[in-house]
Amino acid sequence: MKTEYGLMLARTNFYGTEYIEVHVVRREEGRDAPLGCSGDGEQFYDSGAPKHLIGLRLDGLGMYGFVSDGKDPAFIGNDVEYRNVYAMDERKLRGMVKTIKRINDRIQKTEAREPGDKLMAFAAALKLSFVVERIGRAPNLDWRYMSVVEGRNRYRDLIETLIGEKSAALKGAA
Repeated sequence: MKTEYGLMLARTNFYGTEYIEVHVVRREEGRDAPLGCSGDGEQFYDSGAPKHLIGLRLDGLGMYGFVSDGKDPAFIGNDVEYRNVYAMDERKLRGMVKTIKRINDRIQKTEAREPGDKLMAFAAALKLSFVVERIGRAPNLDWRYMSVVEGRNRYRDLIETLIGEKSAALKGAA
């Protein structure tokens, strides 16, 4: 069974703040919905793993951004980082450092500054092949698959939409 790795775009709400999150996911042939990478640590040491991902850690890896509440709303949080990692040992930590270093080196090499360019560098560093957008909320989820370039453009659109919504809400409150 063929497995591909990519990035998932998801708009989420935590305690009244809208976030745009980018997570690493995998897609198995014959399945519509993407799968998480929570078991990635051990499988990447097995012989069936893609060679370029061996020794890397993808669980909890992503970009987690939101729009500020100030007078001039701006998108904050487009750095690649780990969140919600619930167990750690030395081997996993080494893999996380190796993964982040590879991505940050690509971001520096390409001089990526804005979120869309960072998403492209993120995908290129790990040789990810797609972007998928999560549309809706459980149990009515839908998935839109696209190329990495289309995903970058969609990520930019989501950010602009969120900034526009925040700006309109601030003008309405004034």
